[in-house]
Formats: sequence, structure tokens, C-alpha cells
Amino acid sequence: MILLLARLKVPLAAAILAGAVAIGAMCGLDAQQIAETIGTGIIQPRTLGLVAITITLLALSGTMQAGGQMAEIVRLARTFLRRPAVTMAALPALIGLLPMPGGAIFSAPMVASAAGSGKVGGEKLSAVNYWYRHVWEHFWPLYPGVILAVTLTGNDFMTFAAFQWPLCVFMVAAGLLVLRRMDGDLHVRGPVPPVGTKRKLLRATAPIWIIFLVWLAETIALKLLPDSVIPESMRDVIKYAPVTMGLAVSLVWTSFASRLDRRSIARVWTNRNIYAMAVLVTSVMVLQYTFARIDVAAKIGRELEVLRVPVMAMVIILPFIAGMVTGLAIGFVGTSFPIVLGLVAAMPEQVSIYPYVVLAYAFGHLGQMLSPLHLCHVVSNKYFNTPFAPVYREIGPSAVVVAAASLAYFAALRAFMG
Repeated sequence: MILLLARLKVPLAAAILAGAVAIGAMCGLDAQQIAETIGTGIIQPRTLGLVAITITLLALSGTMQAGGQMAEIVRLARTFLRRPAVTMAALPALIGLLPMPGGAIFSAPMVASAAGSGKVGGEKLSAVNYWYRHVWEHFWPLYPGVILAVTLTGNDFMTFAAFQWPLCVFMVAAGLLVLRRMDGDLHVRGPVPPVGTKRKLLRATAPIWIIFLVWLAETIALKLLPDSVIPESMRDVIKYAPVTMGLAVSLVWTSFASRLDRRSIARVWTNRNIYAMAVLVTSVMVLQYTFARIDVAAKIGRELEVLRVPVMAMVIILPFIAGMVTGLAIGFVGTSFPIVLGLVAAMPEQVSIYPYVVLAYAFGHLGQMLSPLHLCHVVSNKYFNTPFAPVYREIGPSAVVVAAASLAYFAALRAFMG
């Protein structure tokens, strides 16, 4: 229904809120309960935290564009990497090392600049930006979904990452299909970069590294604090503090480094697109909160069990549906892994759990990548002014390749480990 309304040119935020109302009504909530659910979804700490991150992120992006840092990063990256198409993929992958909700909006201007003007359609730009933004999310330890998966499976991180990293390779390789059929000039190899290009690129990307360093320092500091120091009511708020603080410090540093005057800074902060995006983020979070309140993923899981769906199919279907429903890695891990792990443990033959964890995570990740609720998907399409359908056509073949490669990898692990 959301995709249909968007196709009919209904503003996406309104279409998503309509979806929240519809699913609430279908699951038995009355008008007052639906209104309360929407109101609570708007003011929940996760929503407010993501809105703060989105506004600060877009302000930083606008400041970097106004101060010339964005153009400098793209110019140096194109010189260093030598192929514009490679630069288009590498820049969102770089941003993907940072666990920023909606981070695709930060890399989107870089991808557009790397492609040049008029050479690539918006659907292709959005697909490249969105796909390569998420290549690390199978094992990178900064992502909450990875942390939760490590916790639920009882593994240490190194063991988990050792089994998961091939999924990252599959995704990088499959993304080459997204890069095909582009202007030939974007694949032409440039000259050898001048000496010092790498050093200049590191210096130009300082705003990004500042985010990472502040995030890391504050995350470590919070981990060292006793649980009693942070009130229970503040914990949902505090978990967004490291990345928000990193963005804020980077924004202040970038504003001074670029020597922007007050008028230029005011233009950044009065850009209507920033606040329109904040409204869109709010609508996505309201829908996710509605799904959580109704417990949609668990209901789907119970129905599949009643239908006696085989365990192998459950390991694939449950995480995939949970990823589609939540649009979040922590969403598909949190809702499907407890069920999947229990089903595998209850299998009559003694089997290694690792192949099933790999398979479940791979298809959960594909589910969130194909979800119209995935925040990066929404904001990237919004930035490049493209509807969902053309982007699905671009990333669809890559998703099929990743699915096939993941199944083959599972079969190999199963044959080797039992």
C-alpha cells in the first residue's frame, strides 16, 4: 500500500503514516489506540535520537558542500582511485564504516559529484550509493545488529567475523552489476596520481575521521561507566549520544576550518530539505514502532511454525521477512534469531550452528536491503529524486547473486562442518 501510494505521487511521509494506520486497524487497534501509537512513536527516544542525527548529518553535509570539502574529497578520491565508477562505490563504502542511521544521505552528494553531471540516472546513483553503503554490515563490530547477533549466538566477535566476512565479499562483487551499463568515461582508467595524493585525501576526509574518533572515544567511555550511573530511563537516549556528539564536533570543526561566514552557515541551517527529511525519518520510525507494538514479525513466525514450514526454509524466510518488516539489522536479528536458533538447536541431528547463523544473517540483511522501510533506502531515493521501482530493478540482480552465493557458502560450510 505504501509503495502504491508513493507511485500515485502521495508524499512518502504521508504514505508511510497511512501504512501505520492501516496495519494498526488490520491488527485490531481502535482509532484512539492508533493515535496513541503514532504519538508515542513520534516522541520515543529512538525517533528523537534519529531526527537529531539526521538534522546534524545533513547540516554537516551542507557545510562541507558550502565550504568546498565535499568537492575536494571527490576530486582527490577520483585522482587516487583513478576510475570514477570505482570512486562512486568507494565513497559510500567509506561512509559505511560509520554506524550512522540514514548515513546514505551523507554519501549521496559524493556519489553524485563522482559521477559528474548528466551522465548517470538518479535510479543508478541511488542504487550505487545505497548498495555500497551497506557492504560492511555483515561483520563490522560497530553495527548494533552485529553486536546483538554475537550476543545471541554466544560467540566471540572474532569467531563470528571469521564466518561472516565472505558475505561482505559477495556483496561487493555483486554490486558490480549495479555499476554496469554506465557511461564509458566513468570506467576509463586515469593517470597515476601525483605524490602526496593519499595524504591530501586523508586530510580532506578529516570531518569523517573526527566523527569516528569521537564516536569511539565516547562509546568506550560509556562502556566503562557502571550501569548504576546511567538511569534506566536515559539508556535509550544515551546510546545515540556518541554518534550525535561525533557529528556535532565534526560540524563545528568543519565550520571553522572552511571559514564560512554567518550568512553561509544560516543558509545551510535554513535549507527546507533538512527538515523535510527529518519528517520522513519520523514517519519511518512511527511505522517501525507500530510494527513492534503489534509484534508483526513474531506473528509471522508463529504462522510459519503452524504451517510446519521446514527448518531450512524458516532459517531463510523468518530473517528475510523480519528484515523487510523492520528495515533494520538489529530488527531482523532481534526478532528472528531467537526463533531460528531455537529451531536449529531442536533439530534431531546434532549440527553446527555456524552455517545456519551465516544463512540467517545473509537473508535477513537481504530483507532489510529490499525493504522500503530501510531509512537509507528512503533518504537515498529522496535525494536522487527517484521512486523505489527503478532502484529495485538496479539492485535486484545483485540481490539474487548474493542470495545464490550465500546458499552455496552455507552448503559448503554444512558439508565441511556437519
